[in-house]
Amino acid sequence: ACMNGDVDTKAAYHQQYLGDVMGRLKKHVDTFLTELDKLDEKAASKDIETHTRIPKIMAHNAFVREAFIRVKQNSIDPVVGYE
Repeated sequence: ACMNGDVDTKAAYHQQYLGDVMGRLKKHVDTFLTELDKLDEKAASKDIETHTRIPKIMAHNAFVREAFIRVKQNSIDPVVGYE
């Protein structure tokens, strides 16, 4: 459909698989957010004097978490729904 410029068929394929793709994307994002929480818990238990990069790692994780949450709220949840 892409190679032939068949916009209607391409749109039909996108519509056909949208639910499955978005469902898998939601699962990926939710799993990743859970993993970030676990990593932050582990990092918080470490001695910052010994592990001096922990604050930078936690700041990076917070940045990534916020990005994933924004994508989830603005792009995934409206399509898949809230769970």
